[in-house]
Amino acid sequence: MTDLQFRARRIKLLCTDVDGVLTDGSLHFGPEPGHTKAFNVRDGAGIKWLQKAGIPVAFISGLDSPSTWNRAKHLEVVDCFAGHLEKLPILEQLCAKYGLQMDEVAFIGDDLHDLPLLTRVGLAACPEDAVAEVRAAAHWIVPLYGGRGILRAVVEEILKAKGQWDEVVGRYSV
Repeated sequence: MTDLQFRARRIKLLCTDVDGVLTDGSLHFGPEPGHTKAFNVRDGAGIKWLQKAGIPVAFISGLDSPSTWNRAKHLEVVDCFAGHLEKLPILEQLCAKYGLQMDEVAFIGDDLHDLPLLTRVGLAACPEDAVAEVRAAAHWIVPLYGGRGILRAVVEEILKAKGQWDEVVGRYSV
């Protein structure tokens, strides 16, 4: 068993940054106030599979955005924290809520404000285009850019390590 598989097998909560992880980090501004974001549909499928496996997912984002809240609502992500640059207190709150230790949590981040979480969790992942300091702190640099299905890759690794991936695939077999 690899170190990544060992870490993934222990995960009971997946937390993720949003901008630069679930999106490519772009914000699209038009003539009206506000902005839009593009989310990868494969990440959404991964979130639903993880939830069905009994593993909650949480969004912890520094940017308070209606797009983030809408995506969380659409995916039934009940733990959505947007507009929180100080992310560690949120992670501690989530660990208390679910009765977990930090080493039972996976976190995906891409920028400096994610380092306090990445250095404490059991599985720290980041996209290939994360900043150098985050890549240095991560247990796994997923070979995808932010917004290109990185969460889906982490979900697959977790479910495979737990022996639950075949059940997911089986739902779609003919």
